Amino acid sequence: MIKSMKKPSVRPRGFTLIELMITVAVIALLAAIALPSYGEYVRRSQRAEARVEILRAEGWLERFYTENNRYANNAANNANTTAASMFTQVPNTGSARYNIVFTVTATTYLVEAVPTGSLSGDVCGTYQKTNIAALTSTANNPAKCMK
Repeated sequence: MIKSMKKPSVRPRGFTLIELMITVAVIALLAAIALPSYGEYVRRSQRAEARVEILRAEGWLERFYTENNRYANNAANNANTTAASMFTQVPNTGSARYNIVFTVTATTYLVEAVPTGSLSGDVCGTYQKTNIAALTSTANNPAKCMK
């Protein structure tokens, strides 16, 4: 019996330039769609941090009022220096994305989270909470900013 002396066919390994270019184009397209969406999710989480910090400050001021029958803690009844030193920015350390601002009298308060730094032009604007009103946003569409 004579065996065939044919060499086995060798298939070239690797990618052609066309295959590589198609892969690069697909990755670029996915990145162009995914990166803006990711950025919006990051901004939404940063806004949520600001809302949480305002509500924490509100809770602290309400406890203070319960114990002292006033929101202010100075003789002029126009500030609460303890709250202003505890709640200064969001996040508490590092580069601020929101500055927390207090306007306090003996019987009222306004707590604001003012966007700064990377969020200074944010569409949701400033978050505000008073002693008699719900948490609001200065945005044109505040319902979108409360998500």
